[in-house]
Amino acid sequence: MSMASVTIRVLHVDDDRDFADLTATLLKRVDDCFSVDTAPNADAALDKLADSQFDCVVSDYDMPGENGLNLLGAVRDQYSDLPFILFTGKGSEEVASEAISAGVTDYLQKEPGTEQYTVLANRIRNVVDRSRAQAEQQRQLDAIETAREGISILNENRRFVYVNQAYADIYGYSSDELIGKSWELLYRDEDREKIRTKILPTVESEGYWSGETIGLRADRETFIEDHALALTDSDELICTVRDATTETEQEQELEEAQARLEALFEYSPDMITIHDADGIIRDVNRRFCEELDYNQAEIIGEGVWTVDPSIDQEDLRAQLAATETGERFRVGTEFQRQDGLTVPVEVHVVRLDLADSDRFVALSRDITSQKEREQRLQALHGTMYELLAAESREEIAEIGVEAAREIIGLDANVCNLYDADRDVLVPVSSTSEVDDLIGSPPTFPHGDGIAWRAFEQGEAQAIDDIRTDPDIFNPETLIRSELHLPLDDHGILIAGSPTVAAFDEEDLVLGKLLAKGIVVALDTFKQTQRLQEREAELTRQNEQLEQFASFVSHDLKNPLAVAEGYLELAREDCESDSLDTVAEAHGRMRTLINDILTLTRDIGSNADRSSVSLNNLCTECWDNIETKRATLDNHIAKPIQADRSQLKRLLINLFQNAVEHGGDDVTVTVGDLPDGFYVEDDGSGIPADEQADVFESGYSTTTDGTGLGLAIVNEVVESHNWNIHATEDSSGGARFEITDDQLGG
Repeated sequence: MSMASVTIRVLHVDDDRDFADLTATLLKRVDDCFSVDTAPNADAALDKLADSQFDCVVSDYDMPGENGLNLLGAVRDQYSDLPFILFTGKGSEEVASEAISAGVTDYLQKEPGTEQYTVLANRIRNVVDRSRAQAEQQRQLDAIETAREGISILNENRRFVYVNQAYADIYGYSSDELIGKSWELLYRDEDREKIRTKILPTVESEGYWSGETIGLRADRETFIEDHALALTDSDELICTVRDATTETEQEQELEEAQARLEALFEYSPDMITIHDADGIIRDVNRRFCEELDYNQAEIIGEGVWTVDPSIDQEDLRAQLAATETGERFRVGTEFQRQDGLTVPVEVHVVRLDLADSDRFVALSRDITSQKEREQRLQALHGTMYELLAAESREEIAEIGVEAAREIIGLDANVCNLYDADRDVLVPVSSTSEVDDLIGSPPTFPHGDGIAWRAFEQGEAQAIDDIRTDPDIFNPETLIRSELHLPLDDHGILIAGSPTVAAFDEEDLVLGKLLAKGIVVALDTFKQTQRLQEREAELTRQNEQLEQFASFVSHDLKNPLAVAEGYLELAREDCESDSLDTVAEAHGRMRTLINDILTLTRDIGSNADRSSVSLNNLCTECWDNIETKRATLDNHIAKPIQADRSQLKRLLINLFQNAVEHGGDDVTVTVGDLPDGFYVEDDGSGIPADEQADVFESGYSTTTDGTGLGLAIVNEVVESHNWNIHATEDSSGGARFEITDDQLGG
C-alpha cells in the first residue's frame, strides 16, 4: 500500500472539548485516513503517549497547568522524533520563535472558518510522511553502516553525499575526507575514461551496472574491486565496492554481496520481479506489491501476463529462451493493478544463472509522471507553433492563457500586457475561472501590487499565501496563492487559486517554459510589425523614386534636348563665347540627370552577382572615359563576385574622380587587398577632415561637379554589402579601399 492510504494516528491536545471534537470531525472529513484521539491537558497527553502509539501530536498553546511549549519539551525528552505541531490561537512572534527553538515540527495559527483544517490536514500528512520516510531511511542507513561491504551514495553531480566506514577503509580515507569529493579521486586517469564513457552511460540507460574495476587507495596503491552501481529515482547513485584481490576475501564478500542484493531487492524504489523461463513469477519485492496492490501470496506463482495482459505467452517464452545469461533487454509497457487501473512502466529484463536455474530480475519503473511530463512538454512545443502563427498580441495572449489551463492545469489565469502609453499592465485574456473567482481582472498601475513587482523584477515565483504579502493588490480577494510568470517587457501571466500553496515546482518549471514561448512570439510579432512597416515605407519610397526617375527621364531630358537643339541653331546664326557657356551648362545638366537616374533607378535594387574579371573591367572602364594625359597602373589580378554593370559604374566614377581632381597627368593605380581591392591616385588627395563626407550626395570640390559621383560609388558598395573607406596613399593622393570577407583572395 502507498503511504497515503495508511492510517495516521493523531493525538490532539486542547482544553476546549468542543473545539477538539470539531477538529477530529473535520480532519476525518478531509481524509478518512486520520484517526484522532484527544487529551484536555499536558498530563493527560503524556499518559496517552505512554499507553498508545501515535504518529503526530497537535497541541494548543494556552491550557490549564502546563502550556503547549512545556508539553513539547516533555515530548522531545521522551519521544525525540515524534512530529509535534503547535496549533494555537496565540500568534505572537515570541511564541513562534520559542516553539522553533524548542524543536517544534510545524507551527499553525488558528483562524476562522473551516479551510484551516484542510491546511492542518496537509501539514499533518506532510510531517508524518516525512517522519516515516526518515525513519525508514535511518533503518536502511543503520543497516548499511554496519555492513562489511563498502557502500556510498553519490548525488546528481556524482559527488559523495554518504560513505559508510567500510567504504572509506577500503580506500584508506576517513568518511569525512570523501564527503563532497568526486568519484574521480578514487581512480587513475587511465581508468576514469572507461568509467565515464562506458560504465556511467550504462547506468544511466539501464539503471544498474556491476563488474570489476581498478580502485586507487589514498597511498596510491591499486587493487581490483568488485563494483556495483544502482540509479535511484532521484538520480543518485548507490555504489557498493569490495576488495576482490584475494580468493578468501572474494568468498567472504560473496555472502555480503548476496545480503546487499537482497537489501537492494527488498528496499529498491523500483518494482522488481524474479520469474522463470516460462514467465512464472517466483519472487517480488515490497515496492511491487505496494504499487500494484498485491501481496506476495497472491502474485507468486502467477504468470507475468497477470500484470501485463499485453504479453503473448509463446512470444515471451521464445524471447526469454533466446536471451543469453547476463544479456538484458528493455521494453515499455503498462502494468495492470489489481483494481484494474493501469500504470505506464519501463521494464529492464536480464537473464541470471542462480543455483543452476534460469531466472530473470525484471526491474520495472513507474513512469506515469515521466509520461505526463513528456506529454506536457510535447503539447507546449506544439503551442509554440500556434504562438508564432498568431497575428496580434491579443491572439498570442489568448493562446498562452488557454495553454496554461489545458496543458499545465493553471485553471484560473490571466495575461496582462504592458501599455507603455499609460504605464499600466492591462488584462488582455483570461479564463472563465478568473471571472468566477474575482470578476473582471484588474489593471495594475505602475508600482501597484505583487504582479507589478514580479513584472519589474522579471523573476517567476509561486506565492503560497498572498494574504501575507505586503504588496497584495486586493486584501479582500478570494485568491490565496498565485503563480507569477513575467513576460520580459511585454507583461505578465498570472495564475491564481483559492487554495493555499496550490502551485508546485513542476507548475513553476512548465510555466517558465510557456512564458518563454510567449515572449518569443511577442518579440517575433513586434519585429515582424517593424519589418512590415519598414517594407511599406521602402515600397512608398521606391514608388516616389520611380516617379522621380520618370520625371527626370521625361520631363527634364526632353526640354534639355530642345535647348540643345536651339543652341545648335543659334551657333549657325552667330558666333559668341556665351553660347559655349550655355553648352557647358547643358553638359552639366545632362551629366547631373544621368547621375540622378543612376542613383534612383539603376542601383536601386540588390546586386545580381556573377564572376567578374576586375582586371579586364578596369581596362574597359579606363578606355570609356576622357583621361587626358592620365595613366592607369592596373595591378589587380583576382576575379570577384559582383554585379558587372554596377561595378562598372563604381570604377568609372572612381577613375573620373581621380582624373578630375588629381590633375591632367595623374597616375591611377588599382591593386589587391587581402579582403578586397583599392583605387588610388597620386594627386592632391582629400583633406583628413573631409574624408568622412566625400560619399554624401552633393559633395564636390569643383564648381562644375555634380556632387553625385562618389555617392553613386557608395550606393554600389551598399547594394553589394561591401565596405568602403576613403584615406590617402603614401604620396598623399586619394585612396579608396573596398573590402568584404567575400572579396578575399
